[in-house]
Amino acid sequence: MISTIETETQSARKPHADILIVILFSLVLRGVLFYLRYREYLLSGGSDAITAFGGSDVPGWLGMARHLNQVGDFSYWLMGLRPPLFPATVALVLRLGGNTVHAAILQTLFGVVTPVLGYLLALRLFSRSARIVNPHRLALLAGIVMAFDPASVSSSVVLLSEPLFNLLFIATLLHLTIFIQESRWWHLAFAALWLALAMLTRSTMIYFWAVAPFILVPLVKKWWRPALVLMVVSLGVYLGWSVRNLRYQGLYTYSTQANFSLLFLRAASAEHLATDIPMDDIYVTYVRELYQSVGDEESAAKAEAEDLWHFLVADSPEIYAAMGQMARAKLIEYWPAAIAATGIGAWRVLFVTNVFPGWFKPVEIAYHFLLYGLMLWGVWCSIRSRDWPLFLIAGVPIVYMIGLTLVAQTSAMDTRMRTPVSGPIIILAAYGLSAVLAAIRVQRKAVVG
Repeated sequence: MISTIETETQSARKPHADILIVILFSLVLRGVLFYLRYREYLLSGGSDAITAFGGSDVPGWLGMARHLNQVGDFSYWLMGLRPPLFPATVALVLRLGGNTVHAAILQTLFGVVTPVLGYLLALRLFSRSARIVNPHRLALLAGIVMAFDPASVSSSVVLLSEPLFNLLFIATLLHLTIFIQESRWWHLAFAALWLALAMLTRSTMIYFWAVAPFILVPLVKKWWRPALVLMVVSLGVYLGWSVRNLRYQGLYTYSTQANFSLLFLRAASAEHLATDIPMDDIYVTYVRELYQSVGDEESAAKAEAEDLWHFLVADSPEIYAAMGQMARAKLIEYWPAAIAATGIGAWRVLFVTNVFPGWFKPVEIAYHFLLYGLMLWGVWCSIRSRDWPLFLIAGVPIVYMIGLTLVAQTSAMDTRMRTPVSGPIIILAAYGLSAVLAAIRVQRKAVVG
C-alpha cells in the first residue's frame, strides 16, 4: 500500500520536476545568448537601435514603441504594417522606467517560457495516446529539444515580435487542446484570448480561426460552437484593427504587409529567378510602374531600388491596389519560377538560420534533416495508429504557418519564420522517434527469442 502511494506521489510530482528541467535548459541557453548579444551591443556603442538584438527591423519596432509611450495613440505610420501588441509591451517597459535592454530581457523570458508550454502540450497529447508507453519521458525529451532548438533559441533573444508571438501561439494550442480533451469552456475562452493577442502581435495569425475547424470537426461533437467563438473573437480583432488602418491610412485592411510581400518579396523573386535580372533593377522597375500608375511621373523618374521600402505602408488606396494587381500579374506571368521559388523559400524557412556563423550551418542542417525526417515518420505513424488528436493539433498549425508564410514571400526569410511551430514539429518528431525505438525493441526481443 505504501509502495503504491509512493509511486502515485512520484508520478504526480514528476511533471513539476520535468518543468524545472525544461526551464533550466531554456534559461541557460537563452541567458548565454543574451549575454553575448548584450556584449555585442555594448561594443557597438549602445546605439538605440540595438541591432545586436535583431538587426534592421528593430528600429521600426522601437519607433512604434516610443510613439506609444510618448504620444499614446495609434497614429504612427508603421502601424499600418504591423499590429501593436509587441511595441505596446516595450512601451510599457519604457513607461515603467526601463529601457530597451530591459525590454530585451523581457523578450528573453518570453522565450524561456515557450518551451515549457510546449512541454505541457506534448504531455497532454502523449498522455492520451494509446501507443506511447511513457508519456512523461517522451514529453520531457520534446521539451528539452524545444529548449535547445537553435532557431528557437536565436529568435528568443531579439527585439522583434517573435518571442511574444511564439509564446501566445503555443498558449493558444495548449488551451485549445485542454478544451478538446476536457470540454471546459474556460479553456476555450483562454484559447480565444491568446488567439486575439497573437493576432495583435503578428498578422500571420489572422486566418487561424478559419483552419481551426480542421482540428475541431473530427475531435469535438458540437464543433461549431467553439469554432464560432474563435471566429467571432478573431473577426472582432480583424475588423477593429482594420478600422484603425482605414482611419490613418485610408485602407480598410488589417496590414499592408500582404500586397507589399506579394509584390516585392514574392513576385520580384519569381521574376529574378525566371529572367536573371538583378533584384535592384527589378525593384526600380516596380517602383517606377507604381508611381506611374497614380500619375506621379516626378517620383517615377527618380526611382531607386531602396524606394521599395516606401511602399511598406502605401501612401494611398490607389497605390495599394496597384501593388496587388501588379503582384498577381507578375506571379501569373512567371508562375513556373514562382513555384520553383517556393522550394527555395521552404529551404530558407526550414533549414537555414542567417545569424549563425558559417561553421555551424552544417550542424544545423544535419539537425534539421533528422528533425523533419522524424516528424514525417511521426505523421505517418499517427495516421496509421489513428492518433487523430496528435496528428491534427500538431499537424494543422504546421501546415497553416509554413504554408501561409510561403504563399506570402520566398525571399528575406530564414528559420525565424518557422519558430512559431517549433513545438508542434518537435512533438511530431518525438512521436516518430518513439515509434522507431519501439520497432528496435521489438526486433531485439525477436532476436533474443
